[in-house]
Amino acid sequence: MALAAPAAAQEADAANDSGLEDIVVTAQKREQNLQDVPLAISAISADKVDRLGVNDARDLSGLAPNVTITQGTTSGAAAVISIRGIPTPASETFGLDTSNGLYIDGVYIGRSGASGLDVMDIERVEVLRGPQGTLFGRNTTGGAIAFISRAPSSDFRLRGQVGYGNFGAWNARVTLDPGEFAGISTSFSFSHRQRNGIVDNINQPSDSRDPGARNTDSFRIAARAPIGSSGSIQYIFDWTLLESSPNAFQLTNVANGTVRPPAVVDGQSLVVTQQAPVQQYLAGVAFANPACAALAAPTRVYRETVCNDILGFSSDKTWGHNLQIENDFDAFSVKLTTGYRHWRNESNSDLDGIGRFTGPAFSQASLFNGMPASLLQFIPTIPAAARPLIAAAPVPTVSQNLFDTNNQRRHRQFSQEIEFSGDTDNLDWVVGGFYFWEKGSEVNPQNSGFVLDTNNIFLGNFGPLGPSFVAANPARYRLVQTLATLRYSAEAESTALYSQVTFYPGGRDSGLRLTAGGRYSWDSKSMVRTQNGATALVTPETGSADFSKFTWNLMLGYDIADGITSYARVATGYRSGGFNAQDPVITGTAIIPNFDEESVISYEVGLKTELFDRRLRLNVAGYYNEYTDLAVNIPLTNAPAGTFASRVGNAGKVTYTGFEVEAQAVLSPNFSIDGTLGYVDIEYKEFLAGQSTTAGAPPVNIASVITPGYTSPFTANVALNANVPLNWGDARLTARIGYTYEDGKYSFSNTISTPFNELLKGDNRNLIDAQITIDRIPLSGGAEGEVRLWGKNLTNSHDFVRGIDFGQLGYAGGYYADPRTYGITLGITF
Repeated sequence: MALAAPAAAQEADAANDSGLEDIVVTAQKREQNLQDVPLAISAISADKVDRLGVNDARDLSGLAPNVTITQGTTSGAAAVISIRGIPTPASETFGLDTSNGLYIDGVYIGRSGASGLDVMDIERVEVLRGPQGTLFGRNTTGGAIAFISRAPSSDFRLRGQVGYGNFGAWNARVTLDPGEFAGISTSFSFSHRQRNGIVDNINQPSDSRDPGARNTDSFRIAARAPIGSSGSIQYIFDWTLLESSPNAFQLTNVANGTVRPPAVVDGQSLVVTQQAPVQQYLAGVAFANPACAALAAPTRVYRETVCNDILGFSSDKTWGHNLQIENDFDAFSVKLTTGYRHWRNESNSDLDGIGRFTGPAFSQASLFNGMPASLLQFIPTIPAAARPLIAAAPVPTVSQNLFDTNNQRRHRQFSQEIEFSGDTDNLDWVVGGFYFWEKGSEVNPQNSGFVLDTNNIFLGNFGPLGPSFVAANPARYRLVQTLATLRYSAEAESTALYSQVTFYPGGRDSGLRLTAGGRYSWDSKSMVRTQNGATALVTPETGSADFSKFTWNLMLGYDIADGITSYARVATGYRSGGFNAQDPVITGTAIIPNFDEESVISYEVGLKTELFDRRLRLNVAGYYNEYTDLAVNIPLTNAPAGTFASRVGNAGKVTYTGFEVEAQAVLSPNFSIDGTLGYVDIEYKEFLAGQSTTAGAPPVNIASVITPGYTSPFTANVALNANVPLNWGDARLTARIGYTYEDGKYSFSNTISTPFNELLKGDNRNLIDAQITIDRIPLSGGAEGEVRLWGKNLTNSHDFVRGIDFGQLGYAGGYYADPRTYGITLGITF
């Protein structure tokens, strides 16, 4: 700052204070000023992406109003993206599509598990909120996030960065544009990022394999060549390998087996999930590592250690091709985008965090082991000669944990989109076609332990002898080891035609814009399942379904005054139906049933302003969304004994009402401030997921007790930015300190099927991040240097962000956000 003071004073004396810069976006398939686009959209520049360390979609949480992103569980690349209260799937399944579209250079990313794709050389990120059922179309009922890469430069350009941080983190990145050769401009990028774990697994001596450890390598190549004087062809190949140890699961709640009475909702009695007596069982087991015993005591207080006997790992490899051909024929332009992508995931996860233990095991054959012969004589199926042997036999034991799982997923997708567009003095238009194909497979073995209170067996089946068996029971609580595997493949094909027209009745300078658009989508889906339990199926189970929908939007934009634009928008969206991979087949058949598509109609009004000589940009929006047949994840109250299962169902009618505010202000030539504010209120009108205690009764509407999952009702972000020239060539000091707030999120929808739902609600998040950079440092040979200090979660807040309630298995836990991280980055640019 001492270096900066003289230059800052000179700058203040001779400032050409031009206010805020224009922001160009392509949300309507053409370059436009953000302030002229009649919908809620946030644009994050390349400079901001670089300063904030945005490496993939998961780093965008809190940077736009009503946009939150929750970390994955078993996969290091997955995330739950929520826009305006609508989340992507909380568990990756190939039977359910995402509700928020993710696009990389115009190519739709079909699976939320690939959210960890490393994005390099980004020009900007556009976050579109609300249904985008016309131009972005497929499965964007919540919104869309689009990453747009920088085009290769025709001039030589070389930039390198290397950084180091706590938890043994270090990173390196290099981008090279060799310049134009034979009319072709190219760009090459490579990135490596790694860090040690953030929680110590006492069963793992290596910090590099502790929970939260990551190791990412990414490579990208882009080539661009002109076609004549008005066209171009661009090819991009990207490859990312992310190897990680999944974040630590911490045990927060265990049940004691107390019988839960039926729930009463709106006067109707409903079946509730009964929980196993895990508390009593864990009190009597022997841990393989005695140090793990203390971690078996559940707590919501953050722990820096965990005891995983399954050494978790997750490997995610993603790669893809992107080909774009475009040309301007004067009367119209045409653009062809072709994409092919592949994703491979392998993971192994410990979902209890308490280590392996040894305790009594249950089996029908050993139920009477250790009982006195005087009682065994009353069991007619036990021969007299066997009674002494059974009485002397110990209850068998099992070495087990509460839950572990591993997964193998494979996914391929191909997409093709062609757009024709043009404009006149009074008209902008675009017409396009879209084709998408994907195929995915999953193999998911699970190993769980279900605790039985065997006293209930004796009391419920042995009449007057029951109390005597209870009194003599050598091991009341016994564990059933449940091994099951889910194995299936799914395929989907989607085709769409779309068009949008914007009309300027009095010419482009009249201030009035009318937009209308429509899209018709056809979706075809199928699933083949070969295992859904302990053994493979003799006959594969199959399902197939077709869905189609016409979606549309109408928008009105009007310039009230210079720098003040208003808009109104009515838009619809649609998410295709699909299949639950674990659903039982339709009775008497081998057919897997499907769930229906969801649809939404959204009403939105907004005001976009640039005031005080463009020193203040203030954009506000209010919306009301009405969903029909909203697809939601519903834990089952009637899952097979000893298992945990959930399914996707159609909730019925749900309304979302909210508002958003975005602001940027230039305080002086050297200081600015920006911020966002978002609020959403979700009201369920119908949620047919209640199981009546009356046999054969239809599902019961439990909308009155539903809690929206993975949604922060209130979000806010504010940041102060400094940009101070230094008395050192063109060098400058830039700094940013930001505060982000997110309301705590529920992970499930009710306490009927997930008893710990209220106790698992996430913490309210209060995050402070900061970056200080000196860049444009003059070096020899015309190079420029850069030094950056950065820190995230500076208060070291240990926030509980995601929970898992295992239902009748009788326990729950979850995940905490990253602790404080900080580091230094050095860079050089030629």
